[in-house]
Amino acid sequence: MNKKGIAALIVTASVAVGAFSLSINGAGPAVPPSVSPEAPVVTVQAASAPSASKVAKAVKKAYGDDYLPNYKLGKSEIKDKYGVASSLYSSAYAEVPMMSSHVDELVVFKAKNSSSKKKILSAVKKYQKNLKENTLQYPMNVLKIQASKVYTNGKYVCFFMLGGYVDTAVEENSSEEQIIKEYKNLNQKAVNAVKKSLK
Repeated sequence: MNKKGIAALIVTASVAVGAFSLSINGAGPAVPPSVSPEAPVVTVQAASAPSASKVAKAVKKAYGDDYLPNYKLGKSEIKDKYGVASSLYSSAYAEVPMMSSHVDELVVFKAKNSSSKKKILSAVKKYQKNLKENTLQYPMNVLKIQASKVYTNGKYVCFFMLGGYVDTAVEENSSEEQIIKEYKNLNQKAVNAVKKSLK
């Protein structure tokens, strides 16, 4: 081999050794995208929406001693009273008073999907309508029933008739419209509690 051939061989070997050294030290040329290792995939678990019971708990807390319902209904009782089958919701909470002289109710449904939500809403509105048209009510409860609230938020459908009774002074010195407005204000506390619990 002549001198030029030997020189060329030395240069080629030097370049190869240098490239090998750079590769080991992590300073080599970027690996083509087609063969680069995949970056780890980070999955962020979205916070699940609270159950109907958790939403109801927030409402009960908002009323404190003015919360009167004290009998929790089971699935079959919910179906009988509100016409809502358990197949329509992922969770539900319904509580009524044990004393027949009281009418306070707290009902929260967490619908499975948009279709079931429409069915639940329709059933709850029908329940409210029948309640308002029922003439066999204690006189002190008539206006409170008229002020009952059907409320929806996302997948939740709620029925509120809460807060006990308005002050005696208000009841004695106000018109029916004003008293109904006061009862509606009492139900607004439940609406605010639901909104806060779903933030």
